[in-house]
Amino acid sequence: MFLFRWLRRIVKTILWLAVIVVLVPVVGLAYGFLTTSSLAPLPGVADGAPPKPLAEKVRAEIPGYQRPRQATYLAYPQWTGVYTARDYAGFVDRNQPSGFPYWSYIGRFWQDYATMIRASPGKLNIADHRMPVITGTSQTIEQALQWAYENTVGRITEAIAGKRTATDNYQARMASEYASFLDRAPWYRFPYAEKRAGLFGVQPAPGDGAVRSGERKLAYGLADTVKQAYAGFVGVAFAPASDPAGIHVWAKGPVGEATRNEPDTLLEHDFGADGTVFVTRPGQPLTEMIPRLIEKGVSFVEIGGNDEIMLTVLSPAEVAAPEGTRTLFSYPLPADPDTRRTGLTIAVRKLHIVLPALIKSGARLEHVYEG
Repeated sequence: MFLFRWLRRIVKTILWLAVIVVLVPVVGLAYGFLTTSSLAPLPGVADGAPPKPLAEKVRAEIPGYQRPRQATYLAYPQWTGVYTARDYAGFVDRNQPSGFPYWSYIGRFWQDYATMIRASPGKLNIADHRMPVITGTSQTIEQALQWAYENTVGRITEAIAGKRTATDNYQARMASEYASFLDRAPWYRFPYAEKRAGLFGVQPAPGDGAVRSGERKLAYGLADTVKQAYAGFVGVAFAPASDPAGIHVWAKGPVGEATRNEPDTLLEHDFGADGTVFVTRPGQPLTEMIPRLIEKGVSFVEIGGNDEIMLTVLSPAEVAAPEGTRTLFSYPLPADPDTRRTGLTIAVRKLHIVLPALIKSGARLEHVYEG
């Protein structure tokens, strides 16, 4: 009888957890759509389009040239984890984690994700939203739990200690390492077990109270264990089997000379006056490369086979959207209100004009989302 009651409780707990996991994206997206507006079409996107026969030839002769049109938008939700980790690291470097605006970041994710869905052209493909939904659900649950813990037990031990302890400082360093790691690799490859061992090995500084130090090791050691197990599951079940393939960029101008010293970049087809197609690494390498190429006189025809692309910039004040762009969102960072993030859709063939104008206005390029 006791065993039956025990099993029944376990089953009920699992069912309740399943219900919560299902409800998180439903409620999150409902909130996102209710608090965001519809978007106007992107102006000037077709200006300067290449001849149709040549565009068809490029797609026929270069395998993997064309990426889905919605890829630029659906890439953004997965990068929000990087930005949240970066903002968190900057915050806890100076403050205790109990003060971090967890709920603001939860709400911001679902608002931005709803905006990405609004911006995505064509029919809704459920398969394309698998990773964004997993990302949002994971972030929501993790941040809600951390908010609850840090504002109860965390605040109590924080008050008892009266100052930052060696374990607080260690966790702040780990937050910075984690944020830097996410710039070059997915979160589920982070060495949680190694960092947990380092946490347990932290020696108290003079005057550190045993309560705060012990609580930090117990709480974050358990969190690292859970993340390690979940990362293993996600890495096997949902992650791609290999790193993403290179992205094809169709550009005009001195492309050969401009890309000569760019790592992992290969010229593929030269169409003379109609431009050159090259392949390079996606993600941060492409983001960092684009301003360098523009400075060398390169303009763009298509990126990933598409004539529109999304990017975000950071600035101290609101930026005016230049011609050939569409503002998707603009808001001050919850953890750093002096910095503002703006998401823009840009006509690729105007990128060489728009990006320098944004930089001249005081904005800093954060990322180009090619999918």
